[in-house]
Amino acid sequence: MKKAATDNVEHIFEKSYISHKDGRFSEAENGYRRILEIKPEWGQAMSALGILYLDQDLPDKALPLFEKAAGLNPPDLSACYQLGRLKQMANDHQGAIPLYQQMLEQQPEAGLVWNNLGVAYRETGNGEEAMESFRAAVRFAPEMAQAWNNLGVALDEKGQVEQALNAYQKAIELHPDYVSPHLNSGIILQKLDRFEKAETHYRQVLDIQPENEIATFMLQSIGGEESTPDAEPVDHVRSIFDQCAEDFEGSLVEELEYKTPERLFRLVQPYLTENMEILDLGCGTGLGAVLYQPFAKRLTGVDVSEKMLEKAAEKEIYSHLAVFDILQAWSFPMKFDLIYSSDVFVYFGSLDHIIQSAAAALVPGGKIAFSVEKLKDDLKDYALYPSGRYAHAQKYIQTCLERYGFKALALDCTNIRMQSGNPVKGVLVVAEKYNSF
Repeated sequence: MKKAATDNVEHIFEKSYISHKDGRFSEAENGYRRILEIKPEWGQAMSALGILYLDQDLPDKALPLFEKAAGLNPPDLSACYQLGRLKQMANDHQGAIPLYQQMLEQQPEAGLVWNNLGVAYRETGNGEEAMESFRAAVRFAPEMAQAWNNLGVALDEKGQVEQALNAYQKAIELHPDYVSPHLNSGIILQKLDRFEKAETHYRQVLDIQPENEIATFMLQSIGGEESTPDAEPVDHVRSIFDQCAEDFEGSLVEELEYKTPERLFRLVQPYLTENMEILDLGCGTGLGAVLYQPFAKRLTGVDVSEKMLEKAAEKEIYSHLAVFDILQAWSFPMKFDLIYSSDVFVYFGSLDHIIQSAAAALVPGGKIAFSVEKLKDDLKDYALYPSGRYAHAQKYIQTCLERYGFKALALDCTNIRMQSGNPVKGVLVVAEKYNSF
């Protein structure tokens, strides 16, 4: 291209960029398009036009521009970044990884890109790569509070809790009103039984976000508030299980000696027949599902965590899997012969909605089988513990079942898992629906 023509497109680009920044989007679009008529392979102009569309909330128009600019030789790095962001927003974290890697080959000190790459690795279950990416992010962008918070999450997931607390503290120092590191710090401190310090962080969260349900719930669980909520916030439960999905079975079975699914199956097994419609309520990764498969005409699994369902799908046991919030209306296309649920009711205080919904979802004579943590006495229906889990009185369980047309067939008091080296007492329940409800 001749120098005069080059000077002309660069002049047009400068004017279009100024129009873009001033909010004169139509003028900017016309300018960028005129440039691409003259110089159709200029990645910088493609990216600028794509960003203009993003600024107008038109990602579908931006996407093909970024794809084309990122595919040039050499690629436009801005397009690689924007395309990576769009892929992550669409939950295609795997697709974002090579784009960020391509950028870092040219700009190895780009802390923001390292942070985004770390998120992509974390979301695809590559914990070690995520950790290294977040370490690079804070090395090259030490002022980036989000990167320090993400590093804290990665350290926490690896059990390096003191280092995680240090990372969260750095994020807080950089951005005192940043809710996530306060909340994350409180949860770690609570697990360490450092309740006063945990309460300080929860109250700071509530100063910033008075309606924050998770901080309120965690504060209630350590006695920082007089009231006891009916259930753990669903977003908190989802977040917990999304984060631990990758290593869930190993940590639960090996470290906590978790055998509840097998023990519950043995209790309900005498009441199983062939060709049953079975619902695994809060199925997680599908622990124990293989035990029920021989009795199932169809085995349906539902859970609040999409990442847990992805792990369950890998087992190829279930007929159908779906994201499902137990406290919402139940609208299954069939009635069930059996609903079973291991270690799920511990996230709910009041069980009335669940038992009532189960009664409506079962055929006459259908069975429900579930586990709860056992409250030491019957002075109240349920209690919220500092673990963030609920324990229930056996009398309340029996009363709740009877209220919605069930009769108990079997109750077994047993250890359901370990916590801090100590066994946790629980109750396994099997009940039959005898009334239409």
